[in-house]
Amino acid sequence: MISVVDTPNPDTKKFIFDKVIVEEGSKEFTRNDDINLKIVKSIFSVNNIDLIYFDKNFISIRKAKDSDWDDLTKELLAILNQEITADFKPLIFKEESQFDDDISKRIEEVLNEKIRPAVAMDGGDIRLKSYKDGVAEVLLKGACAGCPSSTVTLKHGVERMIKHYVPEVNSVEAFNINE
Repeated sequence: MISVVDTPNPDTKKFIFDKVIVEEGSKEFTRNDDINLKIVKSIFSVNNIDLIYFDKNFISIRKAKDSDWDDLTKELLAILNQEITADFKPLIFKEESQFDDDISKRIEEVLNEKIRPAVAMDGGDIRLKSYKDGVAEVLLKGACAGCPSSTVTLKHGVERMIKHYVPEVNSVEAFNINE
């Protein structure tokens, strides 16, 4: 069974499964990526799909702004029901920390233990991109990427929590892939 729920991002829906679909890690795909997973290719075969994010028991899918969810949802559910069958083997996306300094490790710990579970409930993810001179730069994924409320969440929620647990951090900024 698949449940479809809205996210704070009106262009992204969260498709929740009653089973584990990702055994380890998480992964985001865009149309420009070199894709070798059949399920990802199938989802991108639907017109107006911009981004796909896989996590433990859900897939967040972002549509183009000028398209309508009514038409897309039925088509996506048909594909997902065809792809995620009883014999579906959960995906594994290897993730290793790229940081070896104490402050970055502590920031990652706060993100992993206190922030990521809440962000995942909204169909997204947040990862540390870099830390330098008091500024933690984070990468927003899934439903969080391009979400209208992500700036408020970042400043009033994420930044406040990280600064509380890692006082060396002065600010948290979103990494913009387009810069």
